[in-house]
Parts: sequence; C-alpha cells; structure tokens
Amino acid sequence: MVKIYRILVSQSLAETLSYRFTAVLTAIFGILFYVIELVTGGVYFSFTPTIYGWNFLDYLNLITTANLISYLYQFLFVAGHEDLVDQILDGNLDYSLLRPVNAYWFHASYRVDFPSLVTLVLTAGIETGILLKLQPTPLNLLGYLAAVIVGVAFVFALNQIVVTAAFWIDGMTALDGLPEYLMSASARPAKIYPRLLQQLFLWVIPSLAITNVPAQFGHNRPSWLLAWSALVTGVLLGLSYWEWRRGLLRYVSAN
Repeated sequence: MVKIYRILVSQSLAETLSYRFTAVLTAIFGILFYVIELVTGGVYFSFTPTIYGWNFLDYLNLITTANLISYLYQFLFVAGHEDLVDQILDGNLDYSLLRPVNAYWFHASYRVDFPSLVTLVLTAGIETGILLKLQPTPLNLLGYLAAVIVGVAFVFALNQIVVTAAFWIDGMTALDGLPEYLMSASARPAKIYPRLLQQLFLWVIPSLAITNVPAQFGHNRPSWLLAWSALVTGVLLGLSYWEWRRGLLRYVSAN
C-alpha cells in the first residue's frame, strides 16, 4: 500500500509541474486569504485588548490552527475528493474496484495537492512560533497534535460523506462547499456565537470544537471535548465507509 501511495504522490507532483502557473496562483491565493484573516483580527483588536476573554495571541493561535487543519486536509485529500466525484458520475471506478486495493482509501488518497503544501508549511511555521511563545507542557503539546489530527479526520469525513452522495445526487455543487463553509465559520472563538449555535457545533456537529480545542491545549487548558470530537469523528468515518459500500451497489460502469 505504501508503494502504491508513493506512485500516486509522484503522479501528483508530475501533474503539478505540468500546470506550474496554476499551482503558483493557488499558493498565492492561499497565502492572501490567511493574511486577510490576520489583518481582520488586527482591526478587531485595535479597538479592544480582549474579545470575550480572547486576546490577539489567542485569536492568532485559533485561526492559524484552523488553517493548519484545513491545509493538511487539502494537501492530503482534496484532490482525491474532487476527482472522485467525476469518476463516480462518469462511471470510471472500474480501475480500482477490480484491483486488490481498498477502493475507499485508494480514491481518498488518489492525489495530493502540492500547491497547498506552500501554505501548509507557512502556517505550520507560524504555529510553531506561537506555541514556542505559549510554552505548552509536553502533555498539552501532545494533546494539541492529537486534536489537529482529529480535526483533519473530521474534515475528511465530512467531505467524504458529501462527495459519496454523488452516487445518488447529480450536480450537487452547492452541497460540495458545505463542509468548507462550516469550517470557515468555525475558525472563530466559540463564545461569539449564540448559545444554541455553540451547543449545536460543539456537541452535535463539533466543528467549533475541532478548531477551539487545539487552541485550548496550546494555552495549557486541556478539554474533554477532544475525546468527544474523536468519538464523533470515528462515527462519521464509519458512516462515510457505510455510505461508500451502499453507493457501490448503485454504481454503473461506463465501460
């Protein structure tokens, strides 16, 4: 499986080099979006030192962690998810279904998005500087890293569920962007939202927990929400696999 993944990564790199201008633009826009968030936060905190108990460093830690989770997902899985929709609708899954590989994971990791690697490295570097300043204990640092991994798995599971719906729904462009919109809205302190929305997105669909919990570990304030987020993420991954198996029963080959 490792050998297959290495081949897929090398193919992704070859495709990126073939479309270098597009890759450069993607990286530039990714950096610009992050800079806009920094500037926006600077404007917010130029009027007040704290917002709902959060200072500018807290905010910086939160949005950088949220972007780190987002760019990790994009680098590892977004290209595979974009390709999977087309292969389902075009009836071109035969290549993987007839071979001794797990088709679910093969298509999830079919390509990596190298342009996202630029923003991923930049974000990881900034977050490293933030953590050095916050100085979390080794245990809390491990909690932070675990929370980031859970966050990537959560975003993957949400997108996998949406993408696999292509077995039943054609032309679902608006639905495709739903996980991205949800995570973008969640890259804010949970306390700024009305209590009902806080409860919904901390305990039912824990997108706010996914972004806020790592920031709490970075500040040496561990949270049991990590365990709940991991549990919900595991359920979503199981649901996405079940959906995949059910979807294959509806699959019609174009060959």
